Order: sequence, then C-alpha cells, then structure tokens
Amino acid sequence: MSLLTAYNGLLVRMGLYLLVFWPTVGYYVYSDSEKRGFSSPRLRGVILGFLGILGLLVHLYIVQRQD
Repeated sequence: MSLLTAYNGLLVRMGLYLLVFWPTVGYYVYSDSEKRGFSSPRLRGVILGFLGILGLLVHLYIVQRQD
C-alpha cells in the first residue's frame, strides 16, 4: 500500500488542505487581528489558520460580535 493511496488519499488531501488554507487564512486572521488591536494576533493566526475555513468563520463571528 502506497502512502499516497493510503486511506483513499486522505493523507494527501489533508496535506494539501493545510498547505493551501493554513497560510491563507492564518495570514488574513493575523493581519486583521493586528489591525483591530486584538490580543496575540500571531497566535490567533496560527490556531485559526490551522482550522482553515472553520477558523475563518470563527474569526468573522468574533469580529461581528465585537462590532
């Protein structure tokens, strides 16, 4: 069994997901948090970036609730 086809390619899909969405969402959350003056924007960017689209939705909910 090859690593690329293990679990119907789940490892490859998760890797690509993290490769694409983690930096994109993480950078957006970091820059927006820094602009809005939230505490520890770098940590927010890393954690919410890891969650990907769910992290983006969490961040947008927090921002909307604050305003």
